[in-house]
Amino acid sequence: MTELERRYAALLRLYPEWYRRSRGAEMLAVLMDSAPPDRRRPEWRETRGLILGALRVRAGAQGHRTAGQSWWVSLRIAALMGLIQAVGDVLWQMARNPVAVSLAVVAACVLAMVAVVRGAYLAATVVTAGAFVLDAVARETLYEWSASWPLPLAVVLLIPLIGRGPIVAPRALHVLLLVPVVSAALMGYGTITQDPSLQTGSRAVWQTLAVAAILWSVIDERVTMSIGLAFLYVVVSRAMADQVALKDWSLDYWTLIDMGILAILPILDIAVGATVAVRRTRI
Repeated sequence: MTELERRYAALLRLYPEWYRRSRGAEMLAVLMDSAPPDRRRPEWRETRGLILGALRVRAGAQGHRTAGQSWWVSLRIAALMGLIQAVGDVLWQMARNPVAVSLAVVAACVLAMVAVVRGAYLAATVVTAGAFVLDAVARETLYEWSASWPLPLAVVLLIPLIGRGPIVAPRALHVLLLVPVVSAALMGYGTITQDPSLQTGSRAVWQTLAVAAILWSVIDERVTMSIGLAFLYVVVSRAMADQVALKDWSLDYWTLIDMGILAILPILDIAVGATVAVRRTRI
């Protein structure tokens, strides 16, 4: 085995074993056949392509897909993230003001998540809308403030999925469902303990991931789009929380500025992800 062949083989080991068994020998043969006789190491273009290809395979992002397919997966994941965020928000709210209606809202969100997983998007939309109405009524009669603002946005994300049947998303993409868990935990504990640094930490989690997601768009644009769509929950929830705290439901000048600044990253994520999704269809 020549030095060039050994270097190619080392790069191919970045791919999963199952992938190497089926295509490793073929890829190595193609790389060697296309290389000049005097070449001793892979070109940077080849190295970069092999590394990106290995990351795409491990992330389940390989293969051709249309821009529409990328959007459907992103909407599905973002809707699930919103439902999880709503469950977390209602649960920490129950720690301050436990009422039976909160359990009903949580149960409805769980049912909606099950419906999304099963591909029953119409049922998920109806149940999510019902959970929001139930929580809104409770907010007017029992709560000082309800944290269910992700629910109406989840409804908006679910509506385009109605009638499309099961939408398959790679397992690696479901890691994103941990993001709202961490966010809700930080926000809830910070609210209960009155520690503003933890509440700020929840916002920082989304901002950090939004930046990382832009870089990850070269691997899987669906991650970028999902993070951007789900980040909109934080934008709206932050604005509504500000208005409730001020006892004023008119969006004032400073709230609009805060929303605009906070919305820059999610809008950028959605735009970058959508652009990459369209460009992928031309490859």
